[in-house]
Amino acid sequence: MLSHDSLLRRIETIEQAASDSFLIDRVLTDVEHNDRARLLRNGLMVVAFTSLEDFIRARTGELLDSISRTVLPFSELPDILQTAATMGAMKAARSRAEMAKSAGDDAQALLQEAAAHVASTAGGALQLSRFSLGYSGSNVSSSEIAGILSTFHVADAWNEITSIASRCGAGSMPLKAAYDQAIQLRHSAAHRPDANVQPRDLQNFCSQAVAIALGFDVIASRAARLIREGDSAILAGKVKPSGGIKIRFLDAEPRGAVERKEGVARAVSVNKDATEALKNAVRNAALKKEPLVSRGPSVLPVHWVITDAT
Repeated sequence: MLSHDSLLRRIETIEQAASDSFLIDRVLTDVEHNDRARLLRNGLMVVAFTSLEDFIRARTGELLDSISRTVLPFSELPDILQTAATMGAMKAARSRAEMAKSAGDDAQALLQEAAAHVASTAGGALQLSRFSLGYSGSNVSSSEIAGILSTFHVADAWNEITSIASRCGAGSMPLKAAYDQAIQLRHSAAHRPDANVQPRDLQNFCSQAVAIALGFDVIASRAARLIREGDSAILAGKVKPSGGIKIRFLDAEPRGAVERKEGVARAVSVNKDATEALKNAVRNAALKKEPLVSRGPSVLPVHWVITDAT
């Protein structure tokens, strides 16, 4: 299962659970039910945020694998990526090994894997370690997300994420602020006994998580492909990839699945068969290296296919 498919399944389940009667407070005198509902909501907030963190780390690892297939020598990759793949990977791997040891897992195997990947930067088949990015702390902060994109030579990371999400119909709220608010809510839910996450908090975060994941995936994937292919502009310095990205949409409408190009009023095609429409849209998007974003009746993104780097 692709990392974003896993995220979307978990987010959809949490979003549905948020409206369940077991999570809705009753009258103040029904203390037992309300305490149970509050505990469940707090737990779901932790799970929801962890799901987004898991996606960021997993997708970054997939993109590091993609960059590893470059024909460029390691020494020609961006300096910041070289540092992350060596010093950064070793530092993060040691921290993760300590955590693995405390949990009774195989810390030695983890370190050996990381060491082999770091050694590959000296010659032979390159394999950038998954610990190169996204593992500097126990949680993935907004600054770490910006750091991942910066390492891929993306400038103005959070505005780039917000721009893509907005163009896909996910609203124009600055997503860095939304992420920072969510991580505070997550910490409160996990550590404060008086925390009281509300159903609306969960629903809002589910929408924001999809928007953040989509924006991050589109931007990071484009940057990773350009690095892998040796694009001179991105190797020379940080760029804003969003301006060069054209998005293709597949919208669910009463007349069928409508394929559209961004900024073009006329539909490419209308198909009553949703499966065939998706197959055709993916093929068309792949030909032009466009991300394909599927949107529901509310014109909000519900799924996407990346054609840049897999």
